[in-house]
Amino acid sequence: MNMKDPETIPTDEQSSNHEDHQVPLIQLELKNVTYSPIAQNSSTSSNSKRTTVLHNISTTIRPYQVSAWMGPSGSGKTSLLTVAAGLLPEQQQQQQQQQQQQQQQSTGSSGSNTSSSSFSKDTQILVNGQRGQIPKRLVGVVWQDDLLLSNLTVFENVWYAARLKTPQSVADDIVRNNVLETLRQLDLSRVQHSIVGNALLRRGVSGGERKRVAVASELVLRPSLLFLDEPTSGLDATTALGLMQTLKHLAVTQGHSIVTVIHQPRTTIFNTCIDSLLLLSRGRAVYNGPPQQVRQYLESLTVIDPLLEKNRDARNDNAVDDGYRGESAVAPLPPETGIADWIMDVIKEDEQKCTQPQTVIDQQHGGDGVVDDTTAMLSLGDYWQRHQRQTKLGDIATEEGEIVGSVLTSSATEHSPPQDAKLSRRMSTLEELTAMPKFNTSFGMQFKLLTQRTLKQQRGDRLTATALALQFVYLFFTGLFWWRMPNNTDYLYQRNSLFFFMLIAQSNGVVTMAVNVFAMERTLLKRERAKKMYRVLSYFLAKTVSDMTNNVLLPVLYTMIVYWMANLRPTVTAYCKFSLTYYLIFSTAQSMGLAISIAIPKFQLALVLAPPLTLFFMIMGGFYIPLDNMHPGIQWATWLSFCRYGYSALLINEYQGRDIPCGDDSGTAQDNLSSLLSNQSNDLPTNCPLAGEDVLDAMGIRGSAVENFWFNILMLVILQLVLRVAAYWMLRRSKN
Repeated sequence: MNMKDPETIPTDEQSSNHEDHQVPLIQLELKNVTYSPIAQNSSTSSNSKRTTVLHNISTTIRPYQVSAWMGPSGSGKTSLLTVAAGLLPEQQQQQQQQQQQQQQQSTGSSGSNTSSSSFSKDTQILVNGQRGQIPKRLVGVVWQDDLLLSNLTVFENVWYAARLKTPQSVADDIVRNNVLETLRQLDLSRVQHSIVGNALLRRGVSGGERKRVAVASELVLRPSLLFLDEPTSGLDATTALGLMQTLKHLAVTQGHSIVTVIHQPRTTIFNTCIDSLLLLSRGRAVYNGPPQQVRQYLESLTVIDPLLEKNRDARNDNAVDDGYRGESAVAPLPPETGIADWIMDVIKEDEQKCTQPQTVIDQQHGGDGVVDDTTAMLSLGDYWQRHQRQTKLGDIATEEGEIVGSVLTSSATEHSPPQDAKLSRRMSTLEELTAMPKFNTSFGMQFKLLTQRTLKQQRGDRLTATALALQFVYLFFTGLFWWRMPNNTDYLYQRNSLFFFMLIAQSNGVVTMAVNVFAMERTLLKRERAKKMYRVLSYFLAKTVSDMTNNVLLPVLYTMIVYWMANLRPTVTAYCKFSLTYYLIFSTAQSMGLAISIAIPKFQLALVLAPPLTLFFMIMGGFYIPLDNMHPGIQWATWLSFCRYGYSALLINEYQGRDIPCGDDSGTAQDNLSSLLSNQSNDLPTNCPLAGEDVLDAMGIRGSAVENFWFNILMLVILQLVLRVAAYWMLRRSKN
C-alpha cells in the first residue's frame, strides 16, 4: 500500500502506516576507504600535514539489515560515518566538480581540477553498484549531540520533522498517526506534551528522553539509509533493547539500510539485533562480517612470526601455514563475560601492546627484552589485512564466504528478510535516485511550517520572565530620569537624550540577541539543509517573519509606554509615527545582527565585533556630534547608519510644525539652543516661542529630503531590505 493513497489506510491502525511505507532500497559499498585530512594545529599552513584517520576500510551496508560499527574512542567510527553519509565538504565539492565535468563533456569544453583530495585513489563509494554519492534526502543521521528545539514539545519536534519530509499529498492525520506510533515505539508517549528544554536555560525532559526524541525525529522520516551515532548512550538496558528491536523491525519489514555506531551493546542486542559487524581500531578494520562469527575468528588467531610474514609479503605468497608460532594471539572469552565487553577488551589490549615499547612486552611474556624483527608484535588490523589478502575478500558476509577455512553457519542469515520480499523489489539505479524530487513539500507549505516552528521556538527565547523583568527595570529608571518633562525650551536636551537613550539601550540588545540566537540555530540549519528538508528561502522568510514579531515586541512595547510617561508630543498621529519609527529601528538592528552572525561563522568573534559595529553606527546618528560638525572624511558614513535615519525621524516627529514655549527659568531661545549644541554661535534665533524647525536646523537636519519624516522611514526600510538580502545571499553561499 502506498502512502500517496491515504484514503486506503485506516487511521485507527497506527502501526500499519509505517509498514505500508516502502522506501527506496539502498546498498552502500565502501571499498578501500583511506581518508587523510589536513591536521588542524597551531603551526603555519606550510608546516601542516595530513593525518590518516581511516586506512583501507571496506564494508557493505545492505538493505534489510542492521549493521553495527564498534570500536574504542578514537577508532574512526564517527569519521567513517561522516564519509559514508557524504557529509564532508570535500565530498560535496567533488560531487559538484563531477557534475561540472559532465556538463563540460556534454558541451565539448574542458576544465581542470586542481584540488587536492583527502581520499586515496583506491577509495570507492558505490551506491547500488554505481560510483557516486547517495542523495542526502535519502539519508538520516542521528548524532551524539542532540540538536533539538528546546522550546517545542516532544511531539512538536517530531511532528515538524515528519511533516516537512513527508510528501505533501499525505494527509496530516496520517502523519500525526505516524508520529504517535514512533513516539510509542520509543516509549515517549507519556512525555509527548513536555517541553524538550535544555541544560542551561530551561529544564525539560531527561537526557535519555532527549536522545530518544533525536532518534524519533529521524526515525519518523523513514530514510532509506539511517546512521545512528551512539543511539543507546544514556538509555537504560530495557529502553536500549527496545530501540534496537524497533530498528531491526524496520530494516526487515521495509528494507531500510541501518548503521549504528555502538560502544558496548548488551548480549541480547549483539546476538539478535545486529546482522553485520564492523570492528575498528585506530582507523583500521579489525573484523567485518556476521557478529555470530567474530568470536570464532578472534580466538582462531595465532601469533605470527613477523620476519616470515615480512618475507612472504616480499615474495607475494599467500600460504596460510607460513609464519605461525602456534601460540594464541587473543585470550579466549572468559566465562560470564558479555561478548561485546570481551571484544572491546581485546581491542584495547591490542592497542596498548602496539603502543608500549616492544622490550616491555617481551619482558612481560618472559623474554629477555631484546627486540628485533622476529619479536615485534602485529596488531589486529594486521591480522585482518592478512586475512583479506588470503581470502581475496573485503567483506566476509557473503553466502559463500569463509572465516579461517570455516563455512558460514546459518546464523549469518538468521535475521534476513523473507526471500519473497527481496525478489518483489529491486534496487533503483543512482540516476533514478537522483531524479526523484529534491523536496517533498512545496515552498508555501515549507514557509507555513517553518514560520509556525520558528515563532514557537523564539517565543520561548524572547518572551521570557527575565526579558519582561528587564523591560520593567528599563521603565523604572526611565521614569526616574525623564518623568513628565515640561514642554518648554528648558528640556530640549533632555528630550533628545531620551530619544537616543531608548535607541541605544534597545538596539544594542536586539543586535546581540540576534547574534546569539542564530549561532544556536546554525548547526541545526546546516543538518536540516543537508537532508533537503526545506529550501533556504523558505527558512529565511520564516525567520524574517518571526524576527519582525517576537524579537522586537518587548522593545516596541517599552517605547510605547515611555512616550506617555515622558510627556512627549501629545497627538495620536505623533504617537503612531513614534511607534512606527522605533519598530523599524529595532527591525533594522535585528537584520544587522543576523547579517553579522551569518558573515562571521565563529560565534565568539561575532559576539565581540557586534557591539563596536553597533556603537559606530550610533555615533553616526547625530546625537553626540551634530551631523554638520562631523569631519568630511567620515561624514559619508552617516548615510549608512540606521541610527541617523531613526534619530532624525524621531526629532522631526517631535519638533516639526510646532512652537516650543520658553521655560520659566530660561534666558533667550538662543541660550537654549546654545546649551543644546554646546555652541555660542551668534546666528541662532532669538525669538520666543521657539519654532521646532529651528531645533532641527540646529541639529544639522536640513535639506528637502532629510527634513522629510517619510524619507527617513523609507531609508530605514531600504537599509533593512539591503541587510536581509545580503544575509540571504551569504546564507545561500555558505557550505552545507
